[in-house]
Amino acid sequence: MIFRDRRLQGPVDDGRSATAPGVPPVDHAAAGAGDDAPKAAGPVRTAEHALTLLPGMEAVLGSIFRDVDRAERCVDIETYIYRDDRLGRSFADVMGRAAARGVRARLLYDPLGSHETDAPFFDDLRRRGVEVRAYRPIAVALGRGGLLPRDHSRVIVIDDVAYTGGAAWGDEWLPERRGGEGWHDVCLRVEGPCVGDFAYLFEQRWREADGDGDGDGGRLRDYATGRKYPDLELVADTPDDNARVYARYREAIRRARERVWIENAYFFPPSGMLEDLVDAARRGVDVQVILPGATDLPIIQRAARAEHAAWLDRGFKLFEYQRDTMHSKFALVDGDWCTIGTFNANPSSLTAVNEVNLFVFDPAFVARVADLFARDRAGSRPVTRDALAARPLLGKAADWLAHGALSALDALVKHPRTDGRGGGI
Repeated sequence: MIFRDRRLQGPVDDGRSATAPGVPPVDHAAAGAGDDAPKAAGPVRTAEHALTLLPGMEAVLGSIFRDVDRAERCVDIETYIYRDDRLGRSFADVMGRAAARGVRARLLYDPLGSHETDAPFFDDLRRRGVEVRAYRPIAVALGRGGLLPRDHSRVIVIDDVAYTGGAAWGDEWLPERRGGEGWHDVCLRVEGPCVGDFAYLFEQRWREADGDGDGDGGRLRDYATGRKYPDLELVADTPDDNARVYARYREAIRRARERVWIENAYFFPPSGMLEDLVDAARRGVDVQVILPGATDLPIIQRAARAEHAAWLDRGFKLFEYQRDTMHSKFALVDGDWCTIGTFNANPSSLTAVNEVNLFVFDPAFVARVADLFARDRAGSRPVTRDALAARPLLGKAADWLAHGALSALDALVKHPRTDGRGGGI
């Protein structure tokens, strides 16, 4: 109980309560199809960009495969996970075909996240003309003083379009009707001048891959577009004291007046973010969080469950997603702010990995994200006090053991200031 007391300092408002050989390439024409698959609508035209919300993996894969098939200049892929499986091999074929017709194709992967993929797979990609780099190979990283940070970012640049979101290249993300595990994930497709910033960010991480950075002693750098665009901001950070993605979340939550809706696969908010959410609920903001019902990282789910009752007491509304394994990471605040990216709202995002998120300030696009949240909430089960109380004693004990471990990590986090944006660095 001491960890709950430390992380949740705000008073309880008792008046609040919870409510309720090979798989064929992705069929481009079926993007968004399926009995229960959400469909991707057309792009939202903002002040300077065209943004397409991709609300599930049929839509995500259909859009990316289609863009790679028609690429003329570049296909750049940065990912934490790339597996030698159905989806990984299918996309390798698409990249190989692009390289064969003269497109510059590059893959930047994290060797820890992709540790199940053997070197011959990447060697074969190189023989097909795809440039491949491991981000800070384990031996190199350890030789330079430490394993961290790892590259959890997802950046895709294909000619004049860019993508980010939670998806990666493994059969977890392949729809079940194609032989995969059918994980639910959400990505965003961008057209417009910010694609140039995505390309710059990819080049930066590509240069950092061997641990040398830009020739400045191996220093890894954050990148943020700041106020360059009126309709969005691209933010990529490394695990340092700035924690820029996390800071943007906290700034938005602190100014919230109507709602804070978060869908996050690995939600155990660092104490600063948790305090902001408690304060928001106390002043009447509708705080809703969609959590995974099934997860590949039970330690985070268990740690969060140890706090669910306290969160309910403080006015949060909690839901556990039931349709598939949920891996999405997005949020919206009021009617003019939303974000999609790779940020896992837990201490590991601040201490161990590079993250990238796109923050959008266009009301029409925020409304589309809100519709997706409502759809996912309809496929979720409300977390209730009765259900929490009915959990087996051994399960509750495991929850508190996990909570102790994650809280210890949280105690080491240096929470950034939230008093300014900063520009590209």
